[in-house]
Amino acid sequence: MDKRFLQTMLVCFAISFIYMDWIRPPSSSTIEDPAKAGSNATQTVAEPPGTPAVDGSLSRAPDPTAVDSPTAVDSSTAVDSPTELLEEELFSLANEVLIVELSSRGAALTHALLPGYREEVGSDDPLHLISPALKSGIALELQVPSLGEDLAEKIWQVVESTDNSVTFRTGLSAGRSVIRSYSMPKEGYELFTSVTFEGDWPAATDIRYELLGAERIRYDASGRAAAYPNQWVAATRARDGQIGEVDHQEVEAIESGEIRRDGIAWVGLESNYFAQVIRPLAATQDSPAPALGLLAVGVRPGERTAEFEALASDGIDGRPLQGWPLQIGYRRKIESAIPHEYAVFLGPKSPVVLDQHGSWSATELIDYGFFGWLVSPFLWLLRTFDGLVGSWGLSIVLLTFCIRGVLHPVNKKNQRQMQIQQQGMARLKPQMEEIKERYKNDAPKQQRKIQELFKSEGVNPAAMFGGCLFIFLQLPIWLALINTFTIAIELRQASFLWIDDLTRPDMLAMMPFSLPLLGNYFNLLPILYVIVTLVNQKMMPQSEDPQAQAQQKMMSFMMIAFGFIFYSFAAGLMVYFITSALIGIFEQKMIRRDLRAAGILPATGTSGGESAAAGSTDPMRGPAGPGSKGPGRPGKGKGKVSHR
Repeated sequence: MDKRFLQTMLVCFAISFIYMDWIRPPSSSTIEDPAKAGSNATQTVAEPPGTPAVDGSLSRAPDPTAVDSPTAVDSSTAVDSPTELLEEELFSLANEVLIVELSSRGAALTHALLPGYREEVGSDDPLHLISPALKSGIALELQVPSLGEDLAEKIWQVVESTDNSVTFRTGLSAGRSVIRSYSMPKEGYELFTSVTFEGDWPAATDIRYELLGAERIRYDASGRAAAYPNQWVAATRARDGQIGEVDHQEVEAIESGEIRRDGIAWVGLESNYFAQVIRPLAATQDSPAPALGLLAVGVRPGERTAEFEALASDGIDGRPLQGWPLQIGYRRKIESAIPHEYAVFLGPKSPVVLDQHGSWSATELIDYGFFGWLVSPFLWLLRTFDGLVGSWGLSIVLLTFCIRGVLHPVNKKNQRQMQIQQQGMARLKPQMEEIKERYKNDAPKQQRKIQELFKSEGVNPAAMFGGCLFIFLQLPIWLALINTFTIAIELRQASFLWIDDLTRPDMLAMMPFSLPLLGNYFNLLPILYVIVTLVNQKMMPQSEDPQAQAQQKMMSFMMIAFGFIFYSFAAGLMVYFITSALIGIFEQKMIRRDLRAAGILPATGTSGGESAAAGSTDPMRGPAGPGSKGPGRPGKGKGKVSHR
């Protein structure tokens, strides 16, 4: 094999490794539905002296000796509310797009449901963003570490309850208390909550409380083109009061167990399609929203690592979850009798929805990645085409035509140059062999003479690597398309032909057995892609050169290997690949027709020019011999080589 073929192979394998790094075989299972949220209900729950952490969640036992300031709170004083006599009560607040369930245990959120989205194709169950089945823990958990008391396990007293609001209160030591209020607006994906500390909280002290979100949210491992863990996100507040940098970080183990930052405008936990975001509100309409100290609580490396990683891959009973738990929120100084208000976004990362929250730059929740400059126009085209044809599958086909149309002039010019240079190299091969033989003991002079020959004949060997250049040109497009099908929530559960969900493998039928790396579903689209690409190769002119034939066979094996790599790709991405391959067949015919019309290829389909198209470098099959003038020879002809 020559160097050119080896370089081509390296490029192909590099693409394969990049794809494998982006794509993991997704699971077709989904989370089992918990009990649906209902109307306000009361249930009796025994108050345990100490509740261990649920398997797979964070365990944060309060430290009775922890002190946040020189003045510690005296936890020996009896509380003013007999919580052991209270019963746990559940409250449901809802509007048309958001349902939340609140518990008097910890005065926290236990469920968040999105009625506008479904758990599974064909299911009537609303999507669960936060729930015990997702091992979310409780959301909007309030703690005061210096108290030495777990407020999340206390039964709070219900002060007031209406159809769209509920207020809780709990007594603390030294005659102090905390009031927590929740309210649900008539529309939108935000829940509003406030925290008020009553009693004697001296302003000189530096006692702080923590308000943290859920440990886990919805994890759509089976609904993504490129499976990656959930992320946590934090937005800074710039000096001018505007939203500054928005940082997206993968949820994973934390070296110290905690992350702390200052100057944070809003924080959240996000999956590819949904998010939970907590942001503090301004004290008055005229004052700016505060920038607070971020607190993210996770687990250290090595702590139950195998268990948490198993949640992401195998989950529970085959249902994958967000592997590593992470609670993210704020650590804020207590101010006596001053309500601290927050807005909690619990909804989809849909541009239509996020555009309605421009005051806090909610659209920054969508992480377009490194190739965002390509992802944005791709999404715009997809949405435009869907508005015209009413089908996301057809929109992908139209997007493919647009991309191939833009690349066609580059591909045509590329192939033209490759044909000319391949023919030139074939024509010069006898003279190159003569130079190599004459200067076989003088490598520098041999190389110089060959370069002089190339220059005099107008041949540029580097131009023959145009195929690799075209592959590199398409690589950003492929990676951008992976991101496009990963974050486009409109494609979630969108059907096309026999495909139920364009963001998942097409899963034509379930097999009675499971295959390694492939799973237990039969996916037709990857197989169709392999067939189309092999047909495309068979339609290419077959070379009589043994080296070129070996290259063609190797490419056929690589196409089959790509079929395994693509087996777990999103169906929408496979629709693009198959459409692109079909367009490529007709494009190849058009380009060869134009090359024949220009005289670069001979009119017959078995000539040496066609062999060159297949990679042949046999000089006996070139269009002209040394010294002839023709379209296959851009420079002036010379019958002999000067060896001066």
